[in-house]
Amino acid sequence: MKTIDSNTIVAAGNTSMNEQVCRTLAKYLRLPASRIVVPKNADKYHNQFDRIAQDDSLEEVFNLMWNLNVTGLEDKTIGCTPHHQRSLSNTLDTTIQDLAKLLKNDRVQYTELGPEPAKTRHIINQLVNFGIRVDNYTAVDINPNSQSLMRSQLVDILPPENIDYAQSLFEELSDTDYRVPGTRNLVTMLGFEEGNDHPRSVASLLESVLESGDVFLSEMQLLPRLDWSPIYNFYQSEVMRRFSRVALERTYGNLRSDYGFYLIPLALNHVGVQTMVAVTAETIHDADPELDGTVFVTNYCIKYSADEYIASREASGNVKVLAQHTTADGSVAFQISQKI
Repeated sequence: MKTIDSNTIVAAGNTSMNEQVCRTLAKYLRLPASRIVVPKNADKYHNQFDRIAQDDSLEEVFNLMWNLNVTGLEDKTIGCTPHHQRSLSNTLDTTIQDLAKLLKNDRVQYTELGPEPAKTRHIINQLVNFGIRVDNYTAVDINPNSQSLMRSQLVDILPPENIDYAQSLFEELSDTDYRVPGTRNLVTMLGFEEGNDHPRSVASLLESVLESGDVFLSEMQLLPRLDWSPIYNFYQSEVMRRFSRVALERTYGNLRSDYGFYLIPLALNHVGVQTMVAVTAETIHDADPELDGTVFVTNYCIKYSADEYIASREASGNVKVLAQHTTADGSVAFQISQKI
């Protein structure tokens, strides 16, 4: 794992997060910014020339993320420390209990931004067992390969006609007539998904999707105060290495490359306070001089501290954090917030 000192921070201003990642990584690697390629996040999850086209690599991307979440729920040591046994699955269950209390007596529409089969099945099943009436589930995903699997995971919990799917970008959701009248919308974004976008973009998305009283459940990988090894171990895992490689192959084909993981500081708010961002990249080795040495960024994800995560959510003034539960090692948080 490599980190960058604060002297390389790029000010936020009106610069996009892609540009900030590109410029900061270029400074650290001592390369021209033109040698750093940062694709749009959505391009990893769909064919940009044909949105509805399914292919093996898209299915592999979805399955890789699914396997990560299955492991997260089944491995009761993830998130624990030698002295505290609050695992990721324990933390999620505590969060679901809070959700059930909050949603008691409500008719609920469950809207998921980026389907996570294992966690979503677990959450909805638990809510139903707590007596919560889930009238509808809507998955929003740009990856066309996720639809059939999500239906198969929920069809024994919810009636098939109450399971909907919108193949679209998250920001396009508010333009559709998906709301179920008379329900309270529980919107979820799991699997560290929001870390792939600038906080301003996430705040704008929530402003467009949430109505007053709606609830937002999110999951983020945090930067622990003392021990950063959970972050390092996660990004050095075979699953994340393979995810990175697939992202490269979808763009450039089967080229030789070296995997790299970096932690870089970016200024993501107007006061210039640095926030750490995890970056994975493939350095290409090819006979073509135009490609040789190119660094292709395959993923980046914000790593807030626990306090930063709350502050980021409430920065707009339109959303209030009601609860935030973290694993014993401080590396993962589940947060419940509500539109004011």
